[in-house]
Amino acid sequence: MQNNERFRNLPPEKQQQIRQNLQKWNNLSPTERMAMKDRQATWERMSPEQKQYVQRTLLPKWQQMSPERKQVVNDRLHTLQGMSAGDRQKALNDPQFMRGLNPDEQSVLRGLDSVRNPPTP
Repeated sequence: MQNNERFRNLPPEKQQQIRQNLQKWNNLSPTERMAMKDRQATWERMSPEQKQYVQRTLLPKWQQMSPERKQVVNDRLHTLQGMSAGDRQKALNDPQFMRGLNPDEQSVLRGLDSVRNPPTP
C-alpha cells in the first residue's frame, strides 16, 4: 500500500482505517470470507428500493436486537436456506416455525429471507 500514490495521499486517519479493515479481512477464516463475499454479491444484486428497505427498516430493527435474539433469527434463516421457495413461504406462515419470535423478529426474518431469495418473475 505504501507504493500506491492514492493511498499515500489519503489522510493518516483514513490510511489507518484501511489498514485495520485489511487486518480484519486477513484474520477471517476462509468460511467467513466466503460468507462476506456472498453478502456483498447479494447487496450488489439488490435494487435501490431493496437497499433502502434494508438500510431504513431491517438494519435498525437488527441493531436493536440482543446478540442472543440475533442468533435465534440467524438459526431460523439458516433453516430456511435449504428449502424451496414454496417450503420457505409455508414455514414463514407457519405459527409453529415462528413461535418464540416477537413481531419485529418475525419481520426481520421475513425481510432477510426476501432479500436473500428475491421472488423470481
